[in-house]
Amino acid sequence: MTVPRPAPSGGGAPAVRPVVLLAWVSILYGVAQLLLVSPRLGIGWDEAVYASQVAPHAPPAVFSAPRARGVPLLVAPVVGLTDSVVVLRLYLTVVSAAGLFGAFYVWLRVRADHVVPLAALLFGGCWLTLFYGNQAMPNLYVALAAVAATGFLVLVERAHLAPVGLAGTLAVMSLMRPSDALVAAAALAAGTLALLRRRRLAALAAIAAGLVVGWGQWAIEAQARFGGFAARLRDAGEHNAMGWSVSFVEHARALDGPSLCRFGADCGPVSPVALIWWLAIPLMAALGLWAAWREHRLAPLLLAAGTGVAMALPYLFYVDYAAPRFLTPAYALLSLPVAQAAVAGLRLRRPVAVAVTAGLAAHLLLQGAYAYGMGASGRHGREEIGRAAAELRSLGVRPPCLVYGQNGVQIGYLLGCDSQGVIQRFADRLPARVRQALADQTQVVAVHKDVRLPPYMLTWDETDLSGPWAARFARG
Repeated sequence: MTVPRPAPSGGGAPAVRPVVLLAWVSILYGVAQLLLVSPRLGIGWDEAVYASQVAPHAPPAVFSAPRARGVPLLVAPVVGLTDSVVVLRLYLTVVSAAGLFGAFYVWLRVRADHVVPLAALLFGGCWLTLFYGNQAMPNLYVALAAVAATGFLVLVERAHLAPVGLAGTLAVMSLMRPSDALVAAAALAAGTLALLRRRRLAALAAIAAGLVVGWGQWAIEAQARFGGFAARLRDAGEHNAMGWSVSFVEHARALDGPSLCRFGADCGPVSPVALIWWLAIPLMAALGLWAAWREHRLAPLLLAAGTGVAMALPYLFYVDYAAPRFLTPAYALLSLPVAQAAVAGLRLRRPVAVAVTAGLAAHLLLQGAYAYGMGASGRHGREEIGRAAAELRSLGVRPPCLVYGQNGVQIGYLLGCDSQGVIQRFADRLPARVRQALADQTQVVAVHKDVRLPPYMLTWDETDLSGPWAARFARG
């Protein structure tokens, strides 16, 4: 793959300006998280599952077959020291901002111009990137690793250590979400064979080495805890409703939230404004690839765009529900050709440049508004969960204990209890883990707000909590 080197500049300042811009974008990204989402956002269900795996104050929550160990490793340095969710949020804000800088900095080695910091701004300004920036979730880090991995692959023929970077970023990706890493690796391997003239074996070996890290850990855990690799794959597929399907409409309905279109969640109609934004992405990416072709810089952006599309396809055609965060890697990678189109447009006549500027501003304002709305909605619901946990603590709920019910995973984590979560309804029969807890003389408390209670729970002692929440204490 031939990558044109940046033209030498006449002075020192212009050469470093893209780096400075990228640094400012990363700093503003962290600040925007604090302002739009707030570090006081309570802990989410998935976050509690991940954090509890390494938290000394709480037992590990049930770790289902599809999950991987990347996020627990990410949060371990903080969760191992404190149970403060605010501290966790601040830590992840710094990590995500640094990750944004690091991922796109790799691309500054490919092309040291304004396209790279603008791409970082476009991606960092998405509501998904803002909303999940300080949350313990894997998708953002998969996206950032994908951006860095494509850049390292482009650099394989120029930099001796690029294969090491490629292997490292694939390792991060495979530890976070092994299935996403497998798709990315296939796209990167195809890019290696199609675009590289030299060092193909080094690139392919790096891709394989990165995959082995995450998939190896996942396979070892499958054998130890899930009855083998095939059994875990089968369980993961059932858990994620995997199978041939078309979920474009579901993803379109979720463009402006909520965070999950599953389990009876009302995702509402398709927002025309959000749909226009969504449809503009492939159009702008295509224009960016055309502009890159005219500049004889097509190959790197084509690799990024192809990898992004490949990583989106399984969620559009093989998962029977929508979560907006699933498409985060695609948005990250497509931000590069979209930024190329925007920069090319800014160089044209004034009407075109004004239109492009207005489009960029509209993107940031729209996505910022969505991030703020999602943050406000999430804060309200999670504050109620936090208050319910505080009241249960004041009522004497202490370890050893088990919290069973709606948002039981979060409440259990906050209280330091074991947990058995409920999404839509309580089980008709008392779950085995709850029965065992009762047999072990462990305190069991059920929490609920808007679901029908099963007959076995009607004799338990009831207590009203704040807001919509109520609790029932099991009788031994």
